[in-house]
Amino acid sequence: MLEQDGTKLLFDPFFVRGKKTRRPPFKELSAAGNIFVTHGHFDHIIDIPALLEFGDGKTEVWCTAAPRKTLISLGAQQARIHEIEPQDTLNIGPFTVTVYKGRHVRFDMALILKTLVNPRILFHLKALGRIVRDNKLCDEAGETVIYSVSASGKSVLLLGSMDLDDDTEYPAGLDLLVVPFQGRSVPAKHLLPIIDRLSPKKVFLDHFDDAFPPITTLADPAKFLDLMRTERPQITVICPQPGAEWSGEV
Repeated sequence: MLEQDGTKLLFDPFFVRGKKTRRPPFKELSAAGNIFVTHGHFDHIIDIPALLEFGDGKTEVWCTAAPRKTLISLGAQQARIHEIEPQDTLNIGPFTVTVYKGRHVRFDMALILKTLVNPRILFHLKALGRIVRDNKLCDEAGETVIYSVSASGKSVLLLGSMDLDDDTEYPAGLDLLVVPFQGRSVPAKHLLPIIDRLSPKKVFLDHFDDAFPPITTLADPAKFLDLMRTERPQITVICPQPGAEWSGEV
């Protein structure tokens, strides 16, 4: 969530699936007047209909065509789900939000094999069935987008997946890059060229958690943090602890 002068923008809300999941904070997050979706996978949209039910009826959702269709099929009110596409610009309170074409990270074979041969699949068969069902329902459809958000002279680039479109020119030198640290067997190797291309002052890692086993794993960012400290010391890396709350200024 990004907040400025009382206006709140919420991005890709999703809550951990599993026995230890705490009660999702739908009521608290429903204060966000606008929800932005980077792409249509279930771990980016499936909690949005429930979140809208807790709001005051004024929360709006912004997404591309595929997740819009999915959200409506899940019961979200059609009039509150707005379709966007790359190069759109929205002015919401103090925020200016520009939509850029993105690209979903391509899972490499090493990560796929590591997931398939992990014996914990046997302990999460029921969860695996739900994941397969939700994944069929929620199609990314090649529509991943990236959001550039600016307010009060500060700029944030928010990725929903750890990749960039080769032919798109993104704003560089931004104050904060928010990027998932997930989707490759060696995520640090994949992320470093992205950082060099965008030249952010700060990097905020997310999505490195084990949110829906057995498909996900905890991606340990320790080696990446060491790499950044030694090779890119001018860039601050923010890495919140899984399960902990974090807030700070851009």
